[in-house]
Amino acid sequence: MRFLRLASFLVACACFHSADAGEPVSLIKGDSLEGWTQRGGEAKYSIKNGVIVGESVVNTPNSFLCTDRDYSDFILDVDLKVDMGLNSGIQIRSHVAEEPQVVETKTSSGQIRKKTIPVGRVHGYQVEIDTSERAWSGGIYDEGRRGWLNDLSGDQNEAARKAFKNGEWNHYRIQAIGNSIKTWVNGVPAADLTDGMDASGFIALQVHGIGDNASRAGTKVRWKNIQIQEVKADETAKKEYIDYSGSKGAGVGKKVVLIAGDEEYRSEETLPQLALILSKQHGFDCRVVFPINPETGFIDPNYGENIPGLEALEDADLMIIATRFRALPDEQMQYIDRYLQRGGPVLGLRTATHAFNFPKGSSWSHYSNGYNGPKEAWQDGFGRLVLGEKWISHHGKHKSQSTRGVIVEDQSGHPILRGVEGIWGPTDVYGVRLPLPGDSQPLVLGQVVNRAGEATEGDPLYGMRDTDTELDDSKNDPMMPIVWTKSYQVPEGEVGQVVTTTMGSSTDLVNDGFRQLVVNSVLWLTGLEEQIPTTGASSEIVGEFVPTAFEFRRGDYWPTRQMTVESIEAE
Repeated sequence: MRFLRLASFLVACACFHSADAGEPVSLIKGDSLEGWTQRGGEAKYSIKNGVIVGESVVNTPNSFLCTDRDYSDFILDVDLKVDMGLNSGIQIRSHVAEEPQVVETKTSSGQIRKKTIPVGRVHGYQVEIDTSERAWSGGIYDEGRRGWLNDLSGDQNEAARKAFKNGEWNHYRIQAIGNSIKTWVNGVPAADLTDGMDASGFIALQVHGIGDNASRAGTKVRWKNIQIQEVKADETAKKEYIDYSGSKGAGVGKKVVLIAGDEEYRSEETLPQLALILSKQHGFDCRVVFPINPETGFIDPNYGENIPGLEALEDADLMIIATRFRALPDEQMQYIDRYLQRGGPVLGLRTATHAFNFPKGSSWSHYSNGYNGPKEAWQDGFGRLVLGEKWISHHGKHKSQSTRGVIVEDQSGHPILRGVEGIWGPTDVYGVRLPLPGDSQPLVLGQVVNRAGEATEGDPLYGMRDTDTELDDSKNDPMMPIVWTKSYQVPEGEVGQVVTTTMGSSTDLVNDGFRQLVVNSVLWLTGLEEQIPTTGASSEIVGEFVPTAFEFRRGDYWPTRQMTVESIEAE
């Protein structure tokens, strides 16, 4: 028996911005099924006038008419028509088991699931043909293995669900390039999946089994104009995210997604270093995603509408978010929304309190900072509902008053605070509304500290130092919480746990106390509280880490700098 393990986090990901497609080639040769082989069940396949017809038969399993050769990267166009009540699909990059195989995957709740694929079973990606009321035609299902990978549920997929016309000919386009699979139904975008399980395999036309339902016997699905363009992907295209694999430590087997995307506090510097610490010292598999300008492929924190790689949230154990005022497209927001629906734990850093800002009328406007629309539970947006607060104010004076952490006395024994001391950072204290909502529990308060010296040009700390001692008493009574825990529950979702800190610039991460607090928080949120030593978790800087000053950078700064993901990974 052969044993397969699904690697949801790839060590290296080739992301494709361009590709060379060959000439379209027909997969139908006149009125002959030459080049095709039937596998699985005993449904009837025939061809006439260039139309392949699959006809259902009672008491036989799913049937598949499979190409005799495999295809890797391609664009597939096909017209199809299906009788009402008959389910069908188009297999791509699929296989047939020649010996029993065991596939091990991880569910969205973190449970390990094993499934045996028997000999002769066709399995792999299937683009759905669905005549039922749910209308998931164009969605992507993993036949014989994992089930749904990209269904078409939710408001954001309404247009895709309406695109398929029952009883009529429909046009499908399927694009599979690298680990990206996208589908269109009658020209309307449907599924958008990133998955690295299969790089190649055969194409097949499915007739779904009907059991012993004699009333559906003889129902048909038809395919015509099946054309494929094989694609030579541009392997020199820029990467869009970084995956770090852990191998030793308490976090082995757990996955963390770190989301960068703010204009000011250098999350593109903070999160790769944090991911290195978590993977190298604690064994977590980490994906770091960035704001990418799709026209250039470069990291651009000022571009607020694209953070590729978020599909890794589907089976992640923790989301670390450090975005500011993002307005991501539907296909990316759905991953964040599904993660929150299942109650995944969240660590919010600095500007995550105002992580999103969508225009009015957007289906995601309730995530926006300060939302005051009809969705009552979402008042004040993602920041308030999930993290505990939205953007309120700079409580300390920006770039001239720093933050010293003061541990809440009756919380000194909290696992997150084990071994933590000397918290300080050059970012100022944020204002919050007191008391924080629900079961929020402040762990650390922020003393507002005056700068003792003068700021000099090029100093990333703006003249502030952890040795500064003069307090601004007018702002320290009461002190604002700068670290707190809470639970959250989005409407109709599961309960999840949160740690929020209003610190989090890359220059804050240099501080040993703050860095250890963050690493302790990761272990606590992922259920590894018992693995936090009394002296605190390991949090040493990995390699060289030289953060730059937090500041907004002019419009042409990032296009001119041409910052690539590869350059960060190399560092």
